[in-house]
Amino acid sequence: MKKDNKQEIAYKFIRSRILEGTYVQGQRLVFDTIGKELSLSPIPIREAIRRLEAEGLVTIKAYSGAVVSTINETEYYEVLSTLAILEGYAVSLSKAHVSDEQLKILHEINNSISEALKQFDFNGYIQLNKEFHLQTIKNCPNKSLYTMIKHMWEKLDAIRRLKPMYFPVRAIEAISEHETIISYLQNSVTGEEIERFVRKHHMAALKDNEAKK
Repeated sequence: MKKDNKQEIAYKFIRSRILEGTYVQGQRLVFDTIGKELSLSPIPIREAIRRLEAEGLVTIKAYSGAVVSTINETEYYEVLSTLAILEGYAVSLSKAHVSDEQLKILHEINNSISEALKQFDFNGYIQLNKEFHLQTIKNCPNKSLYTMIKHMWEKLDAIRRLKPMYFPVRAIEAISEHETIISYLQNSVTGEEIERFVRKHHMAALKDNEAKK
């Protein structure tokens, strides 16, 4: 087994444990214990932890070592407000490159989001919502921007899984707004119009959580 493959196995294993809630906020990640579970040495686990630290899922503390990051409210607002700005611009850049197949996929994903909501499938809703938004910028000509937004979505998803209070009560409205985004991608609106709408769509989630306080 190649070193890179071992690191990837460790990365996916630890990341999935964090996102599904098996490893909780503040929990110390013991390299030896994880290594025994995966039959791996500490080296690929340490490298995987560095990747997770870069994503914000893990924090390295002086006396505790690697622990699952503790999410605070300020961080959620910072991530989502920044995502609103970046994704709005990315969607405006992507509009000219959207295919009919991509529009079909967006409709299908949004239908699945609606079904997940009906089934009270919290994790399914989160995953599908991320897939929808990343699909809107799949053909973004600025690849660095796409990568940055993808990482921010991973961080946002982690926050929403670690703190279920961030599940949007305006989910029905969000699904309807997704249909508007698809329509904007399909029809002759300007890049500025779709950028404003996507930004408004994300910022509404911030207002949603403000209302719940």
